Amino acid sequence: MCWPAWTGSARALQLDETPTELRVTLSQDYLHARGATLLAARYGGAWGVRLGAWVSTDDMEPKPHWVAGVDHVWTLGKWRAGLGAAWIDQKTNVNGTLWLFDVSLAYDVTRRVFIEYRHHSHGSKLGIEPGVQNGGWNLLGVGINFN
Repeated sequence: MCWPAWTGSARALQLDETPTELRVTLSQDYLHARGATLLAARYGGAWGVRLGAWVSTDDMEPKPHWVAGVDHVWTLGKWRAGLGAAWIDQKTNVNGTLWLFDVSLAYDVTRRVFIEYRHHSHGSKLGIEPGVQNGGWNLLGVGINFN
């Protein structure tokens, strides 16, 4: 009796296939580096690569210029959640190290337009280099899917 209920629940939670796409996002930090703006593109399916340029970092010193990374994305309907690693070309008071975790959550508003939250952090709250400054980047943005 339990078997049908258990397998039915498992099927209801099955993830969708993540299609191979080019997604471009313009996002701003809203917490630790207010106004810092990043223009980034991700290409791939479940596994993807990401490259971005900081458009504006206001009065931050040193100023980061580039971010690159790799991640894995899981898709469920219009939602996409990702986990990966990112490299930023400068250590700042926001990230503290060059290598960071990359966590994201996105929602497809339409087939072409999406909103995205992305967090870059080196994980000091997990005990990784706890003595290094790490507020983390908290980026909220709007993007276009070129698929």
